[in-house]
Amino acid sequence: MSTFDEYQPGAFHLPRLDYANLPMAVDRGVGWKTLRDAGPVVFMNGAYYLTRREDVLGALRNPKVFSSRLALQPPDSPLPVVPLAFDPPEHTRYRKILTPYFSPHALSKSLPVLRRHAADMIDGIARQGECEVMADLANLYPFQVFLDLYGLPLEDRDRVIAWKDAVVDDKPYRTEADLAPARELFTYLTDAINQRRQNPGTDMLSRVMTGDGDFSDLELLGMSHLLILAGLDTVTAAIGFCLFELARRPQLRAALRDHPKQIRASSKKSSGWSPRRRWRPG
Repeated sequence: MSTFDEYQPGAFHLPRLDYANLPMAVDRGVGWKTLRDAGPVVFMNGAYYLTRREDVLGALRNPKVFSSRLALQPPDSPLPVVPLAFDPPEHTRYRKILTPYFSPHALSKSLPVLRRHAADMIDGIARQGECEVMADLANLYPFQVFLDLYGLPLEDRDRVIAWKDAVVDDKPYRTEADLAPARELFTYLTDAINQRRQNPGTDMLSRVMTGDGDFSDLELLGMSHLLILAGLDTVTAAIGFCLFELARRPQLRAALRDHPKQIRASSKKSSGWSPRRRWRPG
């Protein structure tokens, strides 16, 4: 699975892997173990990967060497990737401002909304008698909740998803038609921000806008853009991973069915079953 170039004196060689050759589809645990066993630093699909927890934490704590701004902020884009593409102290400021709105404790106040959407979607699936869980639930639920919390029309769900899919599509070359969805999403979010500047409400976007952070429209646009293009996909992935584990662990399904009080603890534990994303740009 690894490939090594011919040795040259003074050269520094790393294990080289191809993600497509890792057994992720069969068993993600085995796939991640294969990656870790290859070495503490691995070159794979054009990027370097740190595979040890202590090294990852060290990189996160050393922004002078491992800069989020250099890695994640497109140099030709005026749109700030808030808060992902910022290093301390700017990232610390953004995190302090946004935590009251996006932390688990803050979102717990929205549990009735989250549960209502989940129950409605599951009821529809139950009536059908079957589903493709990613297409019929995991891909849809995060966007439906996002629109509700942002005070946007639920009927916009499918076109927002279509815009997102088109923007993140990894095409080597983009035509003018390929760029249209990005402009449409940009316009959609800009209109939402302008409307709330004129008439703020109780939705999450209005509360962030009128809060202590004094966000500019460009910062709000960058935050919302990132949330749609990256943040909601992590929820989709989490739902998929959890349901996949439940599907292949009948004993776990039976235990949760017979002891529903264990569901909350199991939900928290599930966050460690598999990483939400397999790579980070760099």
